[in-house]
Amino acid sequence: MPALDYESSVRLRLLNFPLIIGVVYIHAYGTSISFAGRTLGVEQLDYLTDFVRILISQGIARMSVPLFFLISGYLFISGTRWSMQVYGRKLAARVRTLLVPFLFWTVLGVAIRYLGQSIPAIKDYFVGSGPLVADYSPFTLVNAVLGLTSMPEAYHFWFIRDLMLLMILSPLLIFILERLALPFLAAVFLAWIMVEWPLAVPDAVGVLFFSAGCYLAMKEISLFALDRYGRWFFLLYIPILLADVIWYDKPFNMCLHRCGIVIGIVAVLSATKLILGYERLKDGIVWLSGASFFVYAAHEPLLGLFRTVAFQVVPFDRPYAMLLTYLMLPLALIAFLVALHSLLTVYAARLLAIITGGR
Repeated sequence: MPALDYESSVRLRLLNFPLIIGVVYIHAYGTSISFAGRTLGVEQLDYLTDFVRILISQGIARMSVPLFFLISGYLFISGTRWSMQVYGRKLAARVRTLLVPFLFWTVLGVAIRYLGQSIPAIKDYFVGSGPLVADYSPFTLVNAVLGLTSMPEAYHFWFIRDLMLLMILSPLLIFILERLALPFLAAVFLAWIMVEWPLAVPDAVGVLFFSAGCYLAMKEISLFALDRYGRWFFLLYIPILLADVIWYDKPFNMCLHRCGIVIGIVAVLSATKLILGYERLKDGIVWLSGASFFVYAAHEPLLGLFRTVAFQVVPFDRPYAMLLTYLMLPLALIAFLVALHSLLTVYAARLLAIITGGR
């Protein structure tokens, strides 16, 4: 299977940072927080604030995770002649790029929560609805790190957990894709859009899009094969997105929402070709992509802490105060983490390489 060409590689790098921004906005969706026995923020929202939140966090940003799985599956197979020896080498390489960062950040998440709960002055910021870390059983502690039966303590690392599991299961997936690709993908797609998936781990979104990426690579089909139709997919995506926002809380909307994600993914992949024509914009986004994993890894629990503080000091009785908080706080956090990443590349490059898997 041919390796990824240079242009395709650049186009995929153009996606990394914008998709991470999407992940941060997904996690910034809530407008109320339970804190110290009371509720902070706003539960009743004006129409504009609600519309914008749903449009960004539950609409556009929801392409991020499927796209990351799709790209990961494609890159896992692309450029290789598949064999068990190749499989072993790929898993060995993922120890450094995935397993070590996963363990670092999930252990750090448990440690931060434990320390926060041990300091009375800040304890309320780290106490959730579950037991204190000091009261964890051995299994609960292991589960908090690895996410065996639930989300890991660093909950956003469920993606890396599922990705590693899918890579371990890749020989089985490839065996199925070589023989029953279309029935298998169709069945998982239906389970995904109907929210009828029997497994807790891995999630349907990972199985579907990682497998789809593997299949495209196996058949030597470019992720950008539909470039010529990108404009039409974009024109189709916009009304679906708007309908998705308007019908967000309707029971029938999940099918429309997830079909819209697939259409949006094609439009987004095609849009990267347009950016290639703007050299400074392209170079800027590619540069930012170097910080993508660090922003992903470090944005929680910082986002939760930032929001808890903001929800105590922002005067939400002012018009659109919640809307401005929703829009600006994630951007401020992302800018801070990009700046911190830049400092670490200068003063702690070896540590940064370890905790980000060499990215």
